[in-house]
Amino acid sequence: MAPDVFLLVAIALGVTLYALLAGADFGAGIWQALLGPRASEREREQVHDAVGPVWEANHVWLIFVIVLLFTAFPPAIAAIARALWVPLLLALAGIVLRGAGFAFRPRDRARRGERRAWDRVFSGASLAAPLFLGAALGAVAEGRLRVTPSGGFEGGPWDWVSPLSLYTGVLGVGLCAHLAAVYLARESALSRERDLESLWRRRALLSGAVVGALALGGIGVVEATAQDLARAMEGKAWPFVVASGAAGVAALGALLARRPTIAAAAAGLAVATVLWGWFAARWPWLVPPAIRADEARAPHAVLSAAAWSTAVGALLVAPSLYALLRVFKSARAARKPS
Repeated sequence: MAPDVFLLVAIALGVTLYALLAGADFGAGIWQALLGPRASEREREQVHDAVGPVWEANHVWLIFVIVLLFTAFPPAIAAIARALWVPLLLALAGIVLRGAGFAFRPRDRARRGERRAWDRVFSGASLAAPLFLGAALGAVAEGRLRVTPSGGFEGGPWDWVSPLSLYTGVLGVGLCAHLAAVYLARESALSRERDLESLWRRRALLSGAVVGALALGGIGVVEATAQDLARAMEGKAWPFVVASGAAGVAALGALLARRPTIAAAAAGLAVATVLWGWFAARWPWLVPPAIRADEARAPHAVLSAAAWSTAVGALLVAPSLYALLRVFKSARAARKPS
């Protein structure tokens, strides 16, 4: 495999892992905002307990994607930074404030007012990050950013705002909330907390139905605002569109059948195929309509070094990630007495 193709696959995998792992963490914060004052203390604590062991590790994938783009396809990252600095800065603020809200939240339950204040920071930031990251992806997918092949940008700071980018931002929030609900239903089942499992299962079903409706409505948004993208989705990307819909239905069916592990896998596949469909629809463009993958790549020596570094790094990171998830997310860990 050519080094540039290998790196593009690695970038796509990194984006997917960030969506599936960090996206669920964002969704946990969104649900904390939706729970309101009627939620039990155990529900609130479960959100933090689920996020706590993995939230820093999950952000590694975003850094990984940025570093690979910067190294292997510098005009693409230059154009993205110039055209989308506003939504990316707002998303970064959400990521930082979310971490602050999580880290500074007191564990002492007697400090109720302080805990609630940091909970609000955590929830608001968890909503902002996927909203603006999704909007940025939508702006790139739409293909109307006035970028140049060398990585320049000739537009204004608000050119990214469009019906499609706003839609993809809202869809991103919905997908994160759905993933979090499905994952929390699984964690409740593994820890044998039947009441919480029932609550999260209902929330997962509701959010899945809402996201499904949003996805269907998005067909009209794309047709009305980005005909070129619509044709590509009907052509190169249609297998991923079908797979995403089938996986989403399978996730809802597994939830109804009380198979939370199968539901979590199917929900993850539904989200992953949405991203893969976007990649397929826009290939070979990295930032349409001006920057192609084969024209924006770095010199071969740089690509080869980056590819080998990525391959060797994967051999180190994959076992570490497996160990992290096994220690904190396996059935044995969920049932371990506190």
